Amino acid sequence: MSETPASAIPSGTGAVAEDVAPPPVGTVPNSAEARAQGESDRDEALWEHARASVNASLAALKLTAEEESLLAVEIEQLRNLGRKLDDVTIEIAAFGMVGRGKSSLLNALLGREAFVAGATHGTTVQRATQPWDDAALGARVGLPGARLVLVDTPGIDEVRGEVREALAREAARHADLILFVVSGDVQRRELEALAALREARKPILLVFNQVDRYPEADREKLYETIRSRRVHDLIGPDDVVTTAARPDRMRVKTRHADGSTSIAWEQPPPDIERLASRIVAVLKREGKSLLVLNTLLWADDLHETIAERKAVLRDAAANRLIWNFAIAKGAAVGLNPIVGLDMAGGAAVDVAMIVTLGKLYGFPITRGTAAKLLRDMLLALGALGVVEVGSRLLAGGIRSALAGLTITTAGLALPLTALGYGAISLAQGGTAAATSYVIGRAAKVYLRQGCQWGPMGLKTVINKTLLEARADSIVERLRSELKHRMSPEGTKS
Repeated sequence: MSETPASAIPSGTGAVAEDVAPPPVGTVPNSAEARAQGESDRDEALWEHARASVNASLAALKLTAEEESLLAVEIEQLRNLGRKLDDVTIEIAAFGMVGRGKSSLLNALLGREAFVAGATHGTTVQRATQPWDDAALGARVGLPGARLVLVDTPGIDEVRGEVREALAREAARHADLILFVVSGDVQRRELEALAALREARKPILLVFNQVDRYPEADREKLYETIRSRRVHDLIGPDDVVTTAARPDRMRVKTRHADGSTSIAWEQPPPDIERLASRIVAVLKREGKSLLVLNTLLWADDLHETIAERKAVLRDAAANRLIWNFAIAKGAAVGLNPIVGLDMAGGAAVDVAMIVTLGKLYGFPITRGTAAKLLRDMLLALGALGVVEVGSRLLAGGIRSALAGLTITTAGLALPLTALGYGAISLAQGGTAAATSYVIGRAAKVYLRQGCQWGPMGLKTVINKTLLEARADSIVERLRSELKHRMSPEGTKS
């Protein structure tokens, strides 16, 4: 028998389809508990994914000992993200211009004077943190054992504020939830800062603080203006709240039992309940998701920064390596008097250079693979490769002739032979060094692209490298250094 759809049961009859068993007492299909469990399972999966991503980011860096030392700060920040997830650390940062009461607001949330608050312009000059030790709060937001941290930041409009603004931006980068504090109508700089934070995908609560300084009618009018006009494109209406974190002292008249009266100044208690309730609501709804999202975004930024700096460091090391190999090859070729042997020695230097570059970029290459790559690049060099080989053969013949001339003249032609021999050796060494430099630069491109020539292709890479070498006068620089290396003074040094 087929089941009877619920829509086919006449309403008001109390009929129940025979084959459809009623749900157990006390349970409701698609209940709020089931949805909550599903959301909890989803959050847990996101949590595990985030932890795996951070660990994978660290493992994928493959840094040398020198690079780890130079990038120690960024690497430690990436490791701290893993600890942040493990400890369920949620950072709530107060952000805004000077004099808006950020420090007082955080003190009111803490229930104690932990942050320095004062009338002095720019009291907060660096990022300050305090744990929000409230076990009941963690349970209320559905994250028992969570570590909540409040963060105070310098004002975004500090005098000489480049460094302080950078500190504030860094604190905002760490934060999982931003409390953007204003104390009146929102100014242009505040709107710009809000827009920047929104682009960074940060959840924001706009806190209209110091409302006690406005008459009731003006306060309500200004609140509606801020919520519905100033920030309606940036902040949801439910995320705009009013507070009086540190109300102005009031004169209180007290009548005593004997009928006398006295007047004293008293500090009213802070009015932050709406803000505290909104923080609880946001964290309860998406606290874990906020932490995971912010951690992944920050980890991605850090990994990209480290990768870029690693590439710069390795490029610098590769450039030094290529230059040194090019000079070594030029000297080896220029000083080698035996035709053929100088060519073999030069090729061995190029192969060694490619193998060393492979190790530098994390792609171990065998000598056989390097030799094949060298052959392909020499073929792509075309005319320059022919010139190098031809010049070596020609120079070898001339040097042999000069040596024979010296012998036949019983040494009388020795000065002329030495001069010609040195000029030819320098020219031959310069050509070899220039060729090696082009090969090294092309090999660097190949290795940086994961042992692929990429969309440009081998010939395009070679031609581009040749043009750059000519534009930068690389050949002249190589010849100049090679001349120094091959001179008696350079040899001694």
